Amino acid sequence: MRKSNFMIVAVAVMVSLFTATSCLKSESEYEKQVKIDDKILADFIAAQSITAQKHSTGFYYQVIEPNDEGAALKKNDVVIFDYSIYTLSGTLIQTNTIEGGVPAMLKLQTMTVIPEALDYGVSLMKVGEKYRFYIPSYLAYGSYSTADFSPHTNFIIDLEVTDVKSEDEIEAAQKDSIANYVAEHYPEMVASPSGLYFLDSIPGTGSKPMSNSVAVVDIKRRYLDNTVTMSNDAATIYLDRNLNAPGLEEGIKLTKEGGTSVLVMPASIGFKQSVCVIPQKTRAKLYEQQIINNNVEPYSILKYTVKLKSVMY
Repeated sequence: MRKSNFMIVAVAVMVSLFTATSCLKSESEYEKQVKIDDKILADFIAAQSITAQKHSTGFYYQVIEPNDEGAALKKNDVVIFDYSIYTLSGTLIQTNTIEGGVPAMLKLQTMTVIPEALDYGVSLMKVGEKYRFYIPSYLAYGSYSTADFSPHTNFIIDLEVTDVKSEDEIEAAQKDSIANYVAEHYPEMVASPSGLYFLDSIPGTGSKPMSNSVAVVDIKRRYLDNTVTMSNDAATIYLDRNLNAPGLEEGIKLTKEGGTSVLVMPASIGFKQSVCVIPQKTRAKLYEQQIINNNVEPYSILKYTVKLKSVMY
């Protein structure tokens, strides 16, 4: 439940885990792995007679579908894209292009995406274009592994930029979506200027938390489709320490001790850009292992159910 203000710190730690300083024991070992990966990719591209350009950072890219009329991408754009990620052997790890797939989003050139190579690669693209990236492990997950890929895996990612938006455009669209959702499901909810919608579902009889209080809560977090992303009983929430989503803290302060509230909030007072993880299903394990600080997809509208059990002032 850490606040997204800590995102850059979290990503710095995360990136260090996946790159030279932590995946490998020393700089010389890192350099050795770079040479290994570079040779693997160069040999693969030559053997498959692939026409691709090598980026200065070490990955290769192919323009599969150009779009000269598409909008160019720039730093801090929120890029929406479809992807399919494979091992070099051609094994599909995940795609979001199937029915029910979740659109992927990243805030460009902010170093909040894994694999790191995508921050550089997507910057080369225009809206409507499709690229294929050949990514060495040192620009991806390094020595990290899951059930889907082994340590030092090199990846192929097919990626199509489907749209680009500013954060202001995203917030405006989310506020409209939330208003429609609330009108249908929680018409008694009250909106605050921040964009938070609050429902005093089961009124409490105690006092409301004050600034710098410590709240003990039973808490559940969901997306609007009711997918649960977090559930904790008797969780301790330290208010006003820059540790939590601002909308969550605002809602807790509106709740009386002993009561239960429902909160719906846009990403701007939730986890904002979060970290973009490709493949998306790897996010849960990274969060479990405390490599990233939340398991919320970038720019997600969130719904919390909070029972305020006790307050310490």
